[in-house]
Amino acid sequence: MRVGLKGESVAEKLFIASGMLPEKALLPFFTTVVSNAVLTAQRLDLFTLLADKSLSTDEIVEKLDSDHHATKVLLEALTAFGYLDREKDLFKLNGEFQKSLNGRMSEAAKSIMQFAPDIARNFEKLDEAVKTGAVDNMHFNPSTPTCWPNYLSFLKNVSEDGTKSLVKTTRFSNPPLKMLDVAGGPAQYSIAFCKKYADLKATILDLPEAAAAGRPEIEHAGLTDRISYVEGDFFKSDWGSGYDFALLSNILHALPEEQCQLLINRAFEALKPGGIIVTNDVDFPSEDEPIDFMAGWSSLLYFTMTGARTHPTQSVKAWIALAGFTNVKITKARTSARIVGHKTQ
Repeated sequence: MRVGLKGESVAEKLFIASGMLPEKALLPFFTTVVSNAVLTAQRLDLFTLLADKSLSTDEIVEKLDSDHHATKVLLEALTAFGYLDREKDLFKLNGEFQKSLNGRMSEAAKSIMQFAPDIARNFEKLDEAVKTGAVDNMHFNPSTPTCWPNYLSFLKNVSEDGTKSLVKTTRFSNPPLKMLDVAGGPAQYSIAFCKKYADLKATILDLPEAAAAGRPEIEHAGLTDRISYVEGDFFKSDWGSGYDFALLSNILHALPEEQCQLLINRAFEALKPGGIIVTNDVDFPSEDEPIDFMAGWSSLLYFTMTGARTHPTQSVKAWIALAGFTNVKITKARTSARIVGHKTQ
């Protein structure tokens, strides 16, 4: 993926192509304005207000209790950016944007929009974080009151395709009976695996906020007798033992290197002989490989959220081997890397 400027009119395209201002200099200048307009609209709940209907500036001002001049400027800008359509003084959601909020990935699109303003708060502190290295981990010190619920909704709704792929591509010599889901969030992974394997029971290790969001999902799936939570600190809680399968999906990027190794070591101890560990995260290259957009994007995002980063895939493979796992193999799918290791002793 490459982020860039295309230009809509001939004049815009010629201006970009002329090189009068380099594209990489223009990009942050333009995207800062666009992203902040959209984030402001989301915080004001403007897109929900205009869902499936047109309103005038006066009507929007009344409903938002906002300033008329400032509101009109924002509405006109969002029209120019393709988020709204205007007919005289009536504004409504742009047709393509409306379609994205109503289509197959509608819940994912909505949860991304909802979570984006919370993420933006973290980036406001990036200057200081780069100087000091100090970042508040959002799992323990969320930046806004909406951060946790929006984060959990985001996890649930954007992971549907990835979860299906993970379940489909994870192979077992025998159907697993006991699963350990480390940082399983709102239970999407455990539910999917338990639906595929009729005799599987899963234990999810996560914080109380995640458990509160996941239990209704488990009940809705009819799996309350097969999926349970252990709430608390990963490094202090009793994980149990005798698991066939330990899943660490999208958790290592929230931890520094030394804690990643500790977590993998604990997974090794919790598995029975013959059990497997599976890690799943964004693929990040080694130092002699190019860094693509998604790898760099995700690593900086996770840094602002937790103070950690997306760890190089080869490093994670080495940590798994160091814990005692054998036959450690990497499988890459789109932007993700999945690593499987076997406990042979």
